[in-house]
Amino acid sequence: MISLRWNIAGSLVVVLLQLGYTAYTARAVDAHAYGVYAITLTVVPFFGYFANAGLSACVLRSERLTLPFLRAARRLAMVSGAVCFLLVEAVAPVFGSFFHMPDLTVMTRLLACVFLVQPSANVTVAAMRRAGAAPMAVLAEALGQAVGVATAAGILVCGWNPFGLALAQPVAAAVALSVGTAWVARRPPPPGPPVTARDLLAPSGFMTSHSLGQFITNNIPLWVSGRLLGPGSAGSYSRASLFTGLLLTFLYQGINWAVTPLLAERRAEGLRFGQDVQRTLCAASAVAFIGFGVTAGIGPAVLRLLLGPGWEPAVALVPVLSAAAAMTLLCYCGGLIDQVRNAPRALLGTLSATVVATMAGVAAAAFAQALVLVAVAAAVGQGVGHLVQLAAWHRSGLMRAGAALRMHGAHLAVGAALGGAAALGSADRSVAAALGCGLVAILPVVLVCVLLRGWIPVFAVAVAMGLLRSRRSLASSLPSSAATDPSDPPR
Repeated sequence: MISLRWNIAGSLVVVLLQLGYTAYTARAVDAHAYGVYAITLTVVPFFGYFANAGLSACVLRSERLTLPFLRAARRLAMVSGAVCFLLVEAVAPVFGSFFHMPDLTVMTRLLACVFLVQPSANVTVAAMRRAGAAPMAVLAEALGQAVGVATAAGILVCGWNPFGLALAQPVAAAVALSVGTAWVARRPPPPGPPVTARDLLAPSGFMTSHSLGQFITNNIPLWVSGRLLGPGSAGSYSRASLFTGLLLTFLYQGINWAVTPLLAERRAEGLRFGQDVQRTLCAASAVAFIGFGVTAGIGPAVLRLLLGPGWEPAVALVPVLSAAAAMTLLCYCGGLIDQVRNAPRALLGTLSATVVATMAGVAAAAFAQALVLVAVAAAVGQGVGHLVQLAAWHRSGLMRAGAALRMHGAHLAVGAALGGAAALGSADRSVAAALGCGLVAILPVVLVCVLLRGWIPVFAVAVAMGLLRSRRSLASSLPSSAATDPSDPPR
């Protein structure tokens, strides 16, 4: 519980930093230049999956973290990172020529510096979380993000525009690595049997391939936007997807960092974790449909305020990309469950369905030359992938598909009501007025949800986990003379 709260708090700090950085760069960097940077952010991380080699996930899911295990993971991370750095430096001109963007070559070479530090930083911070040091892991990442965005913003102010954008991630990773290394030096993991790089390649290789497939699938819409519709469209799509992606990353990382070690420990002890799976999916369903429902309604006003004038195409994409982010969160959390229960066939089935559905939708969008259809393709692809997950869980007896769909339907109804109220309240208003009126408009819906909370599945899960207290639990904690009837249902 403490780990979950720290992870959520740290991710929230990072989101706020990124929102402020986005607001500044939207005014300092034009759409064309940011489109180049957006393409760079999809080209370089493609190699990042080989540089990281699935090692951070392997550390996070390890049954027992030992010092030889951590040392082997860090050595492999440093070697793979150096190889990827040299490879990207060599092939950067190819990407600039393919996308017809000369600045892409310079931007790619600068951002490639992240490979010299990011893989080792990921492994070190994952080890801190696996060891139960969530506060220090959060501090390392938050401090790195703060220093990174401050450095990039300072370079942009000095006039190196837009190439200063590419230095935020390398600086952030270097700071996180420094803090994490200092912590590990003071509190090393316990000793254990020798571990070689070969011992880590087999389990991490599959996860690398799977993550790479997810990465390609998620970025196909952006690549199509840049290649067929131009850098301006890519910049608009990237700005909108970055806005929804920040919330997606915040929510998924909080669930991943808190749930993965718990499920790994239960699996190592031979315990069944069916109930934990249902609770994880319920939490993911609530934050996906309710959180992104609100984002779909109030997000356009927020993005207008952040980006300023000239970004209307990006603002128009927010509702559709909010739906895509909701389905991505569900699909990712389902993949997290399949990873821990060691179900590679289920992972491959989900990924294959997502790829096919996304490609079909993108092909239709390319034929129509419509940017909004590209966003729709992203949402449909992830939705199909999650349906495949539910079918696999139903067949294996892990969770009934009908129960999951009813749970999704309840949360979707709440999210649609909140998002619809926010959209109606902010319609046809100035930027500042739209944000305020949208927030006010959702208050009656929030009140109704509070009164009917007993019908919302996530409320029951939150009570069971101790995050909230129902009237029943409050009554049981009172002295017997003052307690109400414990049979009263939660309201």
